[in-house]
Amino acid sequence: MSSSRVQITSEDGSVLDIERVPEPLPIPESKELGTLRRAMRDNPRINLSPEAIEAATGVFLDVPRLVLLTTHKNGVDGLGTFYAGATAMYFLEGVADAASLSTVLGNPRLSHLVSAPTLPKPIGAVDDSGQQLAQLRVDFASPAEARALVEAVARETLQQHGADYSDSILSNGVMTPVEAVISEAHYGDGSPTTYIAGLYDGISRAVSSGRARLHDPAAHAAEMVRRVATSFGDNFSASRAARRRSYIKDAEQYNAALERDGLSMTTLRQLQARRIPLRLVVGAVISEDAAPDTLPAAIATAQSARHISVNPWGDAAQDAMTARRMVGHLMARGLISQEFATLAAEDGLTADHVTGLVAEFGLERDSVCDPDGRLTPLWRALLIVHTLTRPHIFVEAKRFIRSDRGFGQVRDERYAGFLGVLIDLPWRVAKPDTTDVARRAWRNGGALTPEVFQSWTPAVGSPESIRQLADDGDHNAATTLTVLAGTALIADAVLTRDTGSKVDDGRVPYRATPPALLSLWGATAHGRRQAQTVLEIFDPTKAGGTGEGRSVQADYTYLHVDLQGQTIPDGAALQTLREGHLFEQADPDRSVKERRKRRAAQAAAAGRTQSREDRNEQRRIDLLHNLGQAVSTVKNLIIEAADFPNPLKEHPMGSRADWQKVREGVRALEDLLIDVRPPAEPHPGQAPDADRTKA
Repeated sequence: MSSSRVQITSEDGSVLDIERVPEPLPIPESKELGTLRRAMRDNPRINLSPEAIEAATGVFLDVPRLVLLTTHKNGVDGLGTFYAGATAMYFLEGVADAASLSTVLGNPRLSHLVSAPTLPKPIGAVDDSGQQLAQLRVDFASPAEARALVEAVARETLQQHGADYSDSILSNGVMTPVEAVISEAHYGDGSPTTYIAGLYDGISRAVSSGRARLHDPAAHAAEMVRRVATSFGDNFSASRAARRRSYIKDAEQYNAALERDGLSMTTLRQLQARRIPLRLVVGAVISEDAAPDTLPAAIATAQSARHISVNPWGDAAQDAMTARRMVGHLMARGLISQEFATLAAEDGLTADHVTGLVAEFGLERDSVCDPDGRLTPLWRALLIVHTLTRPHIFVEAKRFIRSDRGFGQVRDERYAGFLGVLIDLPWRVAKPDTTDVARRAWRNGGALTPEVFQSWTPAVGSPESIRQLADDGDHNAATTLTVLAGTALIADAVLTRDTGSKVDDGRVPYRATPPALLSLWGATAHGRRQAQTVLEIFDPTKAGGTGEGRSVQADYTYLHVDLQGQTIPDGAALQTLREGHLFEQADPDRSVKERRKRRAAQAAAAGRTQSREDRNEQRRIDLLHNLGQAVSTVKNLIIEAADFPNPLKEHPMGSRADWQKVREGVRALEDLLIDVRPPAEPHPGQAPDADRTKA
């Protein structure tokens, strides 16, 4: 590049400041292209088909430099390397003809915004011996269908807000490399296969370069977008030789114009926007038994984990991509059904799919579906948890995640995070304020209690009937109830991840991860009563929670209930369920002890010892708590007594002697309470209210 600085008047009369006058466009010699082609064929790390190598050599412009990079000598070459889990990908980085790149792979980064025809799922291409190559295959019905997709992606991308970089490209050229992989477009009508460099990252830059190159001051914006899209379609339909001839013709024309007339606006547009830095995948190390989607998955991982943008994808987005690929991998291995894969991806679940799932899991349609016949979101979550924690599926899923993300190991709580981003698909839009909190809780184990990994089957029925089965000792019902209620509590941020700050500020009495707490909670009668209430209140279409913190804008809250399932009053209102209540229900004795220890620690930290008054107050609190527990126990025994003598063979209170012993204990306690009864009048040393009023 020249160091000269010039100013050019653009078509609209504004002055454009160019720091460096661009050099003429390079024109590769045929001999140089042949040398590059041979170097790529002889490089053992490049595994492209002969047709793909032809397409790759036709893309690049700085051929002499690339010959040096691709020449493999003494085990060394200049290819770049990127690891996507267990898949190593090799890429060649150079300068490419912008018109030789295609949007045939869609726009993965903006797929949720770009309204283009549905892209057929790319798969890895294989050679005649069945070995997977470093190129993709996409099947279309006809070349016209493929061209329509290419044009739609280019058009829709250019219309997205902030996706047009043409002004920046005009001043500086394309500065950050785009990324592509050689793609084979196969056609069902028998048309010849198209080999072209398919972009998977940097599509906005590529279409913006077309916008800068084809600019016409007389055309309105919509017309320019149409022309750019048409140019991508024309280039896709053209042969490699035609694309090369077109480039050489344009390069000779504008290089001559630069030499003859100096830098004009028309010439500047071609010199800045016709060449584009490119990283092209040319090799990949893929195991022989790898699934057909291994290379597409590795490329998607490369995009999500090492994105060129200054705004890299967050952990949740990467987890979601890995989870979707994991589901596809499990289906390809025959470990899960097509119906379940559709369910997990929330991708067009039909009535037939639901019928298949109901039959597969032995469910009752009326219990797990809404009135419209759709599987309810909570039961969808339960089926995901149950299926993906079966031992043979669980082991393979974790193996795939290690490979896909390059993790040394995947602990159970981290595995739960990949389930969480699948589970929240139905309600993440309705619960925006609690979704991030919920995902952190899932990454901390979520609802994957130890019982979930054991042998169990979902128990169907209403929340009350499932709770009753669980109370009778049904392991399947207890696990089902815990997973359903735990998922709801996590979704509404009532149950959050384990942090010390929750104990420090008094929100919870002790520390426990979500699965550890849910395991204890679901094993208690009180916890199961609360779980029933949670399931009866949960609404996937609204924002729920506690009405404070992250869920301050909750449309509904959960009611705190006692051991009999009765709501607990809070003044004139009813008490709202808080996270601390779950801990108390799970282990009331530990809760009391931990809160007592915390108060003592706070008192010590404040530099004072606990007074006799404080100790007596704590004793009164403990006494009331124990009495409450005793009353609850007796009420449960009364309920049980209704089944004596059939089916219960032994009375809940044992023998009459046992009952008499308890009664004597209660009377002894009553006598002791008489001894400690405070006086009705004020104690000595304190004047009556009337006397104080006179004073």
